[in-house]
Amino acid sequence: MDFVGNREVLKELENNLLSGEINHTYLFTGSEGVGKFTAAKAFASRILEPERKDIIYREDYEHEDLKIVRSEDSIKKSQIEELIIDSKLTPFNSKYKVFIIDGIEKVTISAQNSMLKMLEEPENFLKIILISSSTENILPTIISRSRVVKFRDIDRDELKNFLMRRESISEKNADLFSRISAGSVKRALRFARDPHYLMLRDKSIEVLDRLINVGNYPFRDMDFFKNNIDNLKEIFVFFDSFLRDVVIYRDENIREKYLINIDKKAFLEKQSISAKRAVEISNDLLLTKKLIKENTNFNLAIEELLINIGGIR
Repeated sequence: MDFVGNREVLKELENNLLSGEINHTYLFTGSEGVGKFTAAKAFASRILEPERKDIIYREDYEHEDLKIVRSEDSIKKSQIEELIIDSKLTPFNSKYKVFIIDGIEKVTISAQNSMLKMLEEPENFLKIILISSSTENILPTIISRSRVVKFRDIDRDELKNFLMRRESISEKNADLFSRISAGSVKRALRFARDPHYLMLRDKSIEVLDRLINVGNYPFRDMDFFKNNIDNLKEIFVFFDSFLRDVVIYRDENIREKYLINIDKKAFLEKQSISAKRAVEISNDLLLTKKLIKENTNFNLAIEELLINIGGIR
């Protein structure tokens, strides 16, 4: 698999390998889909098999001394406890043992506390790579014990060229997908490969446009959110990008360069809301995400969002 962007990060990791100065714990941070897990797995393969000449990622890579914990939702304390027990056992087939925890911010505070001894009094053979899209819910002690490696969002032109090379798509589509993917390789590839994902984005913008310009009629758009509860995070990303474009579109000097939804100019042309109102709606989205994350009733949270955006008609 090709790496896209963050060459300076790969160079830093390569230098660690060549010098033998491999930290006990790394914390890879950055937006979702920018290659953190890809880099972590490739880095782990080089730690475990130092005879490799450069950092190469294989999706099917496995090793007896590589343990990976990841989850879309939450990482259980029992999973961390298993790692702690395993951390005391010497490697099977390598000089080192590597743990990758993808989504350390999803580990409960209690489980994070139980990890501290493993981080503060590490076995000489143990290397840990923590991955996070946000450091907000990570204990400061864990951050201070880690070497923080920051991944940046992928440059649009770099992502565009990658899509044309990797997916053999037209320059027009590659330009669109690189814009609407918000710097995420993962999201860009999904746009290129899954037409239903592009349809979800189109429908999301239609719903937001209708809420802003027609208003919120009770229950009219509720089914859209209920039917796409697993895609809510993506829907909110699409909403945010459109609201950003509402502001950008009014400045002809920067419009073409910075517009994300380049194919939605007809929708953007007719928007009459102020920049202040666009920011208010974006803040409503943040609040709704927070409420749902805190296990507020889903229907109530979405209903409040719809009322905040479109009122009651």
